[in-house]
Amino acid sequence: MKSRYNFILLRYLIIFSVVLFVPALSHSQPTESETPEQVIHELQATLIQVMQKGTELSYQERFNLLAPVVQRSHDLPAIIKAVLGTHWNKLTEEQHQAITETFSKLSIATYAERFNQHDQERFEFIEKRTLPKEQVLVRSQLIQADGKAVNFDYVMRQGTNHNWKIINILADGVSDLALKRAEYSAIIQRDGFSALLSLLEQKIIQAEQHH
Repeated sequence: MKSRYNFILLRYLIIFSVVLFVPALSHSQPTESETPEQVIHELQATLIQVMQKGTELSYQERFNLLAPVVQRSHDLPAIIKAVLGTHWNKLTEEQHQAITETFSKLSIATYAERFNQHDQERFEFIEKRTLPKEQVLVRSQLIQADGKAVNFDYVMRQGTNHNWKIINILADGVSDLALKRAEYSAIIQRDGFSALLSLLEQKIIQAEQHH
């Protein structure tokens, strides 16, 4: 388990923030007045349930259960646009749609692939801080079975519908957005947009097969 979480920390930086045990899987609907903490709470509640039922669920079942919650809690279109930076403006609308859909599917696939078992980890909320540009920071820790803690921070902002969504994740101060920006930009500059899209599609296939 320790090596599994180290891998997630270094490559995917997908994170937990609160302690919650719910005995049955559910599809709770968000409310218009959800706070940033509540958005994270809903996401992590579903993740923990999926982990606890990991041996009972197939990869596709985990994907289907996580998809609506990940899409509600993450501003995936904004994230991929920020990741691509100036490259985004050079793409066509068709390419915008293709990369956004593929990136979104990969984000969900990564959750479904990695969070498939539970080993007595617990998750603790630390605090919420106000950031510039009308953003907030929700801070948390993952307490692993051996007692070691990893610090996880969610950067969030309100979308056009006023719902709070994740726009970046930091693990022990390392920005997921910055890592992806460096990786994706290098691929586009070296091999072009099609190569990046193909790489993301291949990662989705690998997630589906590694279950």
